[in-house]
Amino acid sequence: MPVYIDLRENEVLGPPYIRGLQEGEQKGELKILRRQIQKRFGTLPDWAEESLTNKSQPELEELSERVLDAATIEELLK
Repeated sequence: MPVYIDLRENEVLGPPYIRGLQEGEQKGELKILRRQIQKRFGTLPDWAEESLTNKSQPELEELSERVLDAATIEELLK
């Protein structure tokens, strides 16, 4: 009979597992947002790259919607 273990509920393995999932989601969101910005505005300046890497996942999600309406990269990241 198979035994199923939910790693998220494990006291030792759960926290690193959950952190890894969150970091992976944030990296994926950042990757897509970079591509959207580059497609719309061209090459990302260094200041914009630094600004993006310091944002949380919810902030990146918001930016991924705002990139559709922003006229400039400065307006997007202000």
